[in-house]
Amino acid sequence: MKIAIIGGYGQMGAWFAEFFKSRGDTVTISGRDYTKCLKAARKIGVRAAKTNADAVIGADLIVISVLIGNFKKVVRELAPSIREGQKVIDLTSLKVLPVRIMHRYLGGATVLGTHPMFGPSAKAKGQNFVLTPTNPAERRFAGTLGKMLRGNGFKVRIMSPAKHDRMIGAVLSLTHFVGLVTADTWKELRIERYMDTSSTSFRFLLQFAKSVADSNSELYAYLQMDVPRAAEAESVFVRRSKIWAGMVRRRQRRGFRRRMEELSAYLNALEA
Repeated sequence: MKIAIIGGYGQMGAWFAEFFKSRGDTVTISGRDYTKCLKAARKIGVRAAKTNADAVIGADLIVISVLIGNFKKVVRELAPSIREGQKVIDLTSLKVLPVRIMHRYLGGATVLGTHPMFGPSAKAKGQNFVLTPTNPAERRFAGTLGKMLRGNGFKVRIMSPAKHDRMIGAVLSLTHFVGLVTADTWKELRIERYMDTSSTSFRFLLQFAKSVADSNSELYAYLQMDVPRAAEAESVFVRRSKIWAGMVRRRQRRGFRRRMEELSAYLNALEA
């Protein structure tokens, strides 16, 4: 299969270039900076196209891996070069708006909103991958793509774009928020003074907070400011934090233990 990855020298674009190459597919990557694209292509062992339009010529599958703020511009740029019968997926973290844009400008192709629920350092096995088809043709495409993804170790979930975007507020935006607030708290506490006596749980949380802080700030700001229900989830987190802090301040041992045991039962039931 011939694969074109738009934004192929970015972290996720490069991840998918390596993934498809490992399957034996013919991969071409493109992006705004041809020098960076060429360097990445040589490192991965795939082809670099001088323009996005060049990359999609003859491709069976086109993967758009760009920041959501640039998504509409890139899709409009690609539209004249994409032919009927080609298939297009996007990797953005939201789905309602990108799917709407692809429907508007890429009417001749079969498009599908997708969201790999992992970062560029992850291995495929066991990772969640969301597909958001909206019509019969997209559902057939999702079936074919989902079968391939499952065969490579992914856990595939299918839902509507709207349900996906509601879910992201609680699953992704809140997670990032926790990581950032944790890092900011440690900065104020000057946690570097205690690094040489840190515990295993601290190092685990430190690695998580660092991975969040090291991520693309433009993307993460978008995931905080523009994701439906992100602010709602974070307000709940702040409210619950005050409850727990109040129990600690008032030394309510019995209530603390009871709530902790309730949470243990709740979380263990999720994995049952």
